[in-house]
Order: sequence, then structure tokens, then C-alpha cells
Amino acid sequence: MKKNTALYILAIIICLALAAFIFHIPALKHLFHNLYAMLQSPYILVSGAVCAFLFINTKNYWLIIAGCGILASLIIQFAIIGHGAGLYTLAVRALAFITVVYLLNLVKVIFTK
Repeated sequence: MKKNTALYILAIIICLALAAFIFHIPALKHLFHNLYAMLQSPYILVSGAVCAFLFINTKNYWLIIAGCGILASLIIQFAIIGHGAGLYTLAVRALAFITVVYLLNLVKVIFTK
């Protein structure tokens, strides 16, 4: 990932978060609150960091990370929490996983050049 691309994605996410809270868009506010809550889980942080560094030089990196995020979301939900959840919860947990990987890559890109 190039430095400009990573920073553009970060700028878009910041603009969406600001718009959600300034203009009181309930769907986005709810998404960001749930995402923040899921990011505090050590299971998401550790599995995201492990997958980020495990697959660092693969060809289809983000596709593999998306698959790992969905798989980690399912494993955390059914093996650790122990009961089913809706599609929204699983998707937000997978998005939290991808967010952890993106932030680790952003730090790597900023400090390597």
C-alpha cells in the first residue's frame, strides 16, 4: 500500500466519522460506536496483528485479510462468546479486524519511508 493511498483512506474515514456525529446520522453513529466497542476486544487485536504480519508479503493481501476477518469474526462469535449473532454484528466484528490490520499497515507505511 502506498503512503498516499493509506492517508486518503484515513481522511475518508475521518470525514465520515465527523459527518456522522456533526449531522447526527444515526446509522453511521451506531456503526462507529459498535466498531469502537469491538476494537477494544483483545481477540480482535491479537488475531488482526497476527494475520497482518503473517500474510504481509502475499499477492492478494487485502482479499486474504478480508477472509481472515470473516473467519475470525465467526470463530470469536461461536467459539468464544458461545451463541449466535446477526449479520450486522459479524460484519462489524470483521470490519474491526480489517481496521486493526489497516492501522498496523498505516504505521508501517509511515515509518518505513
